[in-house]
Amino acid sequence: MPATDQVIPVLAGFLDGDANVTSLDAWCTEKITVQLSGLTIELLASTSTATTYVQRLFTPPNDLWNVVRPDAAATNITATMRCLALPRACVAALAERVRSRGTGAPRHVRMHVGAPATWHQMPGGPVLLTDPDAGIAPQIVVRHPGSFTVITCDDTDATMNAARHLREIGYRRAEDNGWVCLHASAATMNGRGILVVGDSGAGKSTLALALAATATGAFLSNDRTMLAASPGAAPRAVAMPGPIRLNGGTLQALGYASAERWDLTRPQSTTDTDWQNFRGANKLHILPSEWHERTGTPLAASATVDLVVFPHVIQGSHDLHLQATHPEPVRDLLRAQCMSPGDNVYVSDWLDIHTSNTDDLASNGARVIDAVADRPAVSLRFGTRTPYAAVTETVRAALTSPSARL
Repeated sequence: MPATDQVIPVLAGFLDGDANVTSLDAWCTEKITVQLSGLTIELLASTSTATTYVQRLFTPPNDLWNVVRPDAAATNITATMRCLALPRACVAALAERVRSRGTGAPRHVRMHVGAPATWHQMPGGPVLLTDPDAGIAPQIVVRHPGSFTVITCDDTDATMNAARHLREIGYRRAEDNGWVCLHASAATMNGRGILVVGDSGAGKSTLALALAATATGAFLSNDRTMLAASPGAAPRAVAMPGPIRLNGGTLQALGYASAERWDLTRPQSTTDTDWQNFRGANKLHILPSEWHERTGTPLAASATVDLVVFPHVIQGSHDLHLQATHPEPVRDLLRAQCMSPGDNVYVSDWLDIHTSNTDDLASNGARVIDAVADRPAVSLRFGTRTPYAAVTETVRAALTSPSARL
């Protein structure tokens, strides 16, 4: 990137509508192309950390998120995203310019992790700003016909913003195409899919990783799973790309006590925190691709839903109990974890990507929930002192046993 005193005037002119967006391309030395639910987007970035993180986040590729191979010619590019990483003071100064010069009434939205942000109208296009009191690094997103420009801070976490926005675009397009997101993890055993559904702290990540570590297992998704249903077929599941968030207690129980020394994209400080507790709020953030590299656990790109598990982990216990669950209570449990309009875990469409109306999205959510509720389902209680071999064997038996199919 050129010096700050050269960059600021050009970007100010861009926000004021005096410079074309392509004038920023000279600063974008990195490039990667992704396919998002049929949309092909070229990412141009001023830093390799932005493109590298996209590559790692969208691994393994699936029908919804797919990085085009570097040696493959990208065709039919339908949109462009530019990502410029600048010193924090520069981003803050540009954000203040937007706040002072924007016209019309600002519109407030919630971004990823509920971060508050506000849309402002500038001559160069609508501009989304993170709120200055949000507690996260300032960033600016400018929307133009067929493209987005992300202006972010040049620190490790903030340069992931381009990937977050690409994921948001893919997610909303997937919703328009009938996919629904559940607060769930997923794994496979013998190629058969196991959907692990529950509140935070229920043991979803722990159970999914333990299942994936078995001889015939593979890891599919953590915490957010995309599902689609077709008449006469089992529901399909793919991952919503994101890190696996684990505390030290869980990692030790899984046999990876040295994980805090792993060199990760997002290392997390463990000094003076509750990181080693099973329910600690401070966690390591490990991408599935990083988990595969460090543990050898296979990764699955997609799976059918062959069993639904509702886990409940008990602190300090040797407990292990499995019980089949009837479809009607399963529907209630699934509704509570469904990300669709009217549900308490739904996230705002902060980039205004949707083309479907609220009724259509709610109808899709109900249809997918009904399809998943018709699959065999069990509740599973296990303790933090229960051997994981016993836990995974219990799930494997439920996956193949007719007794799970009420």
